[in-house]
Amino acid sequence: MKLDQLSPSHDYMSFLLKGPWGFGKTIAAASFAKLGPIHISYWDKKGPIELLQFFKKHAPDLIRNIEFDVYGAHNANEYLNMMFKLSKDCRFVAEINDSVTTMTSAAVNWSLGFKDNKKARKENSINIPDFDEYKVETSLVTQALDISRVLPCHVIWTCHPLPSMKIEGTGGSMRVSKVNTIVTYGSKVAGIIPGQFSEIYHFSKRSNYDTAAGKSKVQYLVSTEQVGDDYAKSNIGLNCEMDITDRLFYDVWKEEVGKLEANDVKQELKPNPFANVTSIGKKPWEK
Repeated sequence: MKLDQLSPSHDYMSFLLKGPWGFGKTIAAASFAKLGPIHISYWDKKGPIELLQFFKKHAPDLIRNIEFDVYGAHNANEYLNMMFKLSKDCRFVAEINDSVTTMTSAAVNWSLGFKDNKKARKENSINIPDFDEYKVETSLVTQALDISRVLPCHVIWTCHPLPSMKIEGTGGSMRVSKVNTIVTYGSKVAGIIPGQFSEIYHFSKRSNYDTAAGKSKVQYLVSTEQVGDDYAKSNIGLNCEMDITDRLFYDVWKEEVGKLEANDVKQELKPNPFANVTSIGKKPWEK
């Protein structure tokens, strides 16, 4: 395929939603239920109770479109089996993985269940992960990412940032900087995951004091570009901060995409001011 045959498409997109716990990532991902049935691979708790509370209040008609399966250290392998099935027969408009952080720790703990550690039993201690367990984590994540590329639906993963310090050089040339990588059990997959998604959005909160009501109101915000140390990106060209307070993320996101498309149309219709300008002499590439 030639590059000029490639066009941006909003049909099937990949999203990585990142932010601290409780900042609305799961609810935002589930808002794609407005398009039809979605599936959530849920790792974080016994069940996505936060979705039931939110959608009961804001969009009760969408609850029937949300399906989920709970995964953990007891059945991490079943997640990958489910993904293989979806690659052959997918009836969902979105597949959501919530969250990468718990998924990677579950993979390591699942692998530990097959480890025959005689020394740990003798000393009445716990099994400690070694290189083999980290390989299981990497394998689970990379296989899931590979399958996600061919799924005929939106793919949405959630993750959590981990503030840390990065030290480069020594002596007088030493450079110390702050970086916010995503939280995973091992360090390798934290570097692999972000590059597999076209849209990476950062979730944050802002508290505004309402003098009339005498209390603070919390805003839920989503950034499509880097803010401070919190990286984000949008390959489709979104450059905005979305306020999703008491709104469905999908509705707000779709509005911004509509503005972007309308602006692209205006740019195409705008006359070229250099259309009638002719150059004198030969072009540099002409002999």
